[in-house]
Amino acid sequence: MKRLFSLILLIFILMMLSVNFAQEKIQIQPEKDWEKIIIVPNPEPILKLDLWLNKPQGSVYKVGEDLIIYARANDDVYLYIFDITPDGQFKLIFPNSYSKDNFIKKDKVYTFPDKPTYKFKVTPPFGKEYIVGIITKKPIEIFPGKRFENLAPGSVIEKKVEVALDNIQKTLKREEGKTWAQSVTFFYVQEAQVRSSIKISSNPPGASVYLDNDYQGTTPITLMLLPGNYRITLKKEGYLDYSTNIVVQEGRDREYNFTLQPAYGNLRIETDPRGASVYLDGSYKGLTPLILYNIPAKTYQLRIVYPGYQERVETIRVEPNKTTYLSYSLIPLYGSLSINSIPQGAEVYLNGVYRGKTPLVINNINPGRYQIQLRLKGYKDYVGFVDVYSGQISTYNFTLVPLLATLNVFSTPSGADVYINGVYKGKTPLSVSDLSAGSYNVRVTLSGYEDYYETVYLESGDVKQLNVTLKPISSEINIDSQPRGARVYIDGKYQGTTPITLYLREGRYTLTLSLEGYNDLTTEIVVKPRDKASYMFTLVPIVVTKTYYLNFTKGGYDGNLIVVRAENVFMDKEGKEYALVIRPSGVFEVKVPSPFNFKDVILKINLFFERDEKKKSEIYPSLVILVNGKNITLPISFEDKDYVIAKWNIGDFFDPNKENVITIRVLSEAQNNVRVKEIVVEGR
Repeated sequence: MKRLFSLILLIFILMMLSVNFAQEKIQIQPEKDWEKIIIVPNPEPILKLDLWLNKPQGSVYKVGEDLIIYARANDDVYLYIFDITPDGQFKLIFPNSYSKDNFIKKDKVYTFPDKPTYKFKVTPPFGKEYIVGIITKKPIEIFPGKRFENLAPGSVIEKKVEVALDNIQKTLKREEGKTWAQSVTFFYVQEAQVRSSIKISSNPPGASVYLDNDYQGTTPITLMLLPGNYRITLKKEGYLDYSTNIVVQEGRDREYNFTLQPAYGNLRIETDPRGASVYLDGSYKGLTPLILYNIPAKTYQLRIVYPGYQERVETIRVEPNKTTYLSYSLIPLYGSLSINSIPQGAEVYLNGVYRGKTPLVINNINPGRYQIQLRLKGYKDYVGFVDVYSGQISTYNFTLVPLLATLNVFSTPSGADVYINGVYKGKTPLSVSDLSAGSYNVRVTLSGYEDYYETVYLESGDVKQLNVTLKPISSEINIDSQPRGARVYIDGKYQGTTPITLYLREGRYTLTLSLEGYNDLTTEIVVKPRDKASYMFTLVPIVVTKTYYLNFTKGGYDGNLIVVRAENVFMDKEGKEYALVIRPSGVFEVKVPSPFNFKDVILKINLFFERDEKKKSEIYPSLVILVNGKNITLPISFEDKDYVIAKWNIGDFFDPNKENVITIRVLSEAQNNVRVKEIVVEGR
């Protein structure tokens, strides 16, 4: 603490040479020609230092004046400032233990002292004093062994200036000329003027005295002042302020006595409620609203008293030549409590006494602290403290903590995820035992099953069980067929007939459609969750064939076609087999028994043209095929073997409800016989 106090109050004493006064004329003692000594020749002056004071160079400073030093360099450099006192001592100014960083920037003005923690004050000895500044491009050790950052400003570096300057010269000569520069300024120290005794009195005494607005004390008071003009102000409670100018002459003492004039003002006081008793400095003045005229303008102790309300005591001031307005809202002696709770309806006990249910307002309570207890079924009791203040409504809101409830959740199948109010709690079977009273949205979910939702209401302390049977997820599958009416089987189980809508779980299924007269259709369908799919199947009819034929290879009419006409024909054996030979102008005619109700009727004739030079794939032009008397021409296909098998679709020529006749005729102009091995009529 002592060190801090010294730092804050530090006043560094610099410089100063004796001055003799004779016949009121300043006589400056001759000084040594030190400025010639400290200028070190520098042939390359690139750096420049400007150094000046808060007065022009050569000015006179009186003892006690502030000295301020300014410095500016034309480059970024390191600055050193020293003081040569009139008695020849060489002292440190900067850097020092309070301003250690001596690096300065180009073209920036620096002020010293550079911190508010110290000042430079002018003191004796009197005479001519020098300020020396040196700048360098790099830090140098001017005085070996002396660390400036550890020395206080004003510390003596050398007691003889000649020794110090010689040391500086040696140091700077070791540096290049471009890396340093110096500057010197000076001033004179003169003794301060003689102070005069100025005694100030007042009637009445005890007035506060201000000299140029600075408080000096109370009357009567004697001030020691330097010559000059001063503004004197006197202030006293209940009196008008008094101000005047005085002139202090050097060496001449004066006495002043001032008579103060009393000050008066008005005071108006109002209260809510009205009718309060008013006391000023303990003296009763009346009831509010109250106006007091022409009372001394000063500070009073005001006391306001009203039954049932707190006494009001304040220090007030009545201003001179003005009306001072004062208004007060008095505070009742009692207070009120406003108690509410979430939820409401809780019983309220104050210091153990039942007072009602929340929300509740209790009036006319003595100020103080009370124990409060809230009780509500399903909730924990609340016990705490409340404060009651005079004239105030103290409001308290309490949130009651419900007793916890338990919910047990089971599912079929188990292992389902359980969410309560959207928060995952675990898998079934599950017990959740930290639930407050209230409604809860429960969701039970399991892959492949419909989510289960239920809202459960729990009372405080409840233990409830939730049993859930999960339903498999069903997808809508629409199945239709052409033609309709087909029986539908899923994995072999009959479901109904088409068209049909089925609801199936996710998975793969074997679908079978069955309809009389049509081939069964079996396929696999894939059902996705919550899917809606439609399938249309076309059934393929079962092909029913019926064949009538007549074979001649064994030498006779072998078959079930009925021969109704055979003209100019004969049986002829060729190798091991026989054939029916039809000569030119020959006719062979057969009949197909009825009914013969088929969509397609195919006629096949296995034949051969004797000595025919045409290709087998061409029909001999003299061969005519008739169905029910109608000529058919080009066959639908050929099969080339030893004999030609020619095929015709003759369904359009057939009448399903009667016997149909097929005629094979070889025209008379034919040059060759036609050999026939077999005639086939096939119905499909």
